[in-house]
Amino acid sequence: MKVVNGLGWGALILLLTLTPLFAVDLILIYLLEDTSLPVFPTLAMLGCFYLLSTMLSLFVDGLTGTLRSFGHVNVPRLLDTILHGIVSWFSLYVVLSFFPSIDLSTITGMAIVLVHLFGALLWLNREDSKEDMPLELDSIDQQIIHLLRTETIVSCIERIEHDYPDLPKRDVLKRVKKISQSSEVTEPFHVR
Repeated sequence: MKVVNGLGWGALILLLTLTPLFAVDLILIYLLEDTSLPVFPTLAMLGCFYLLSTMLSLFVDGLTGTLRSFGHVNVPRLLDTILHGIVSWFSLYVVLSFFPSIDLSTITGMAIVLVHLFGALLWLNREDSKEDMPLELDSIDQQIIHLLRTETIVSCIERIEHDYPDLPKRDVLKRVKKISQSSEVTEPFHVR
C-alpha cells in the first residue's frame, strides 16, 4: 500500500511540475500552427515527448557527470547545452513519428526545442550555483581538511571518530565526503 501511496505522491509532484511546461508548449502549438490540433492527442504527444526527453537527458547528465568526476575532464556547459538541444530535437522527432495525426511545422518544433533548451540551461545553471556555494566550515571541518591533506580518507574518518565520539558516524562520513569532493582540499593526499 505504501508503494501505491508513494507513486501517487510522485505522480502528483510530476504533474504539478509539468503543468506549466504543458501549458507553454500548448500555447506555442496553438499560436504557431495554422490548423487546430486535437487536444488529447496533443497532450499525449507532449507527455511522451517529456518522458523520452527526460530519460535521455538523465543519461546525458550522467555521462557528462561521469566524465567530470572519474575522467577529471572539464566538460564545458556549452557542450551540455548542445547535447540537451540534440536530445530535445531527437525526442520530438521520434515522438512525432508515433503520432502521425499531429503534424507540427518546423518553426513550431524549433520553438518547442528552444523552450526546452532554455529550461535545460536554467536547470544546469541551478546545478552550477549549488556547486559554487562555499562550504560552511566549523572546527571539525577545519580538522578534516588538515587531516585530508596529510592522511588517507579512511584514517581521517578514524581520527575524527576517535576525537569526537559523540558525533554520529553518518555525520562524520558526510562531512569527510563533502570536504574531500570540494576544492577546499587542494594538496594531494599522502598515502601511508
